[in-house]
Amino acid sequence: MKDRRNYYRILQVQPDAPPEIIHASYRTMMRELKRHPDLGGSTSEAAILNEAYETLSDPKRRADYDREFFPKYAKHARASARPPVAAAFCPICKRSLPRKPEPGEICLTCQTPLQSDGQPARANSRSLERRKISDPIFYYSTWPGKAEQGNMIDFSPRGMRFLCNEKLRPQTVLKISSKLFEASGTVTNLSEVTSSGRKCYAVGICFLAINFKEPRGAFLSTSA
Repeated sequence: MKDRRNYYRILQVQPDAPPEIIHASYRTMMRELKRHPDLGGSTSEAAILNEAYETLSDPKRRADYDREFFPKYAKHARASARPPVAAAFCPICKRSLPRKPEPGEICLTCQTPLQSDGQPARANSRSLERRKISDPIFYYSTWPGKAEQGNMIDFSPRGMRFLCNEKLRPQTVLKISSKLFEASGTVTNLSEVTSSGRKCYAVGICFLAINFKEPRGAFLSTSA
């Protein structure tokens, strides 16, 4: 088999980086750092970035790569005196962060709640149940960008669903604002529905991080 490159080092992520961090790093390098040929980057460098991203963004190809090729890089990293490459990005504005966020921390550029390694606060089963709530929300899929409006239809501290007019793609990361909370979350599913005689979309969200505006009552102050 051919001697492959260290794709984690190429994309400047840790070997245990989740898919959203891999995507954010790839997007930042291609767009913000202008590695894409259309933005002045070299074709060969873009090809290497694409090769790394196509492998690490596909669960099966990533597992095969880790099993067959990555152990030698991990062994080399343990023997090296240099610290491992670490990268963290805001999922919305793609701002590079100097370290992994702490629970409850927000991005200083776009005010998006940031995902941390902290465990969410314990809650009783009643507080974790999904509840039907009809409430307006606003969301951003890019920053800076225009806030789009939706209507929340149900909620739990782990995720939510809302109605909107936009056909959002699964795995899109959103910044979400409501009178109850500020959150970042990933689109997990989308279905076409009819509401008040109009076609719209029901969007399922899994929270990456959430900061409640009111720490008492039905909802808890926590970070997902």
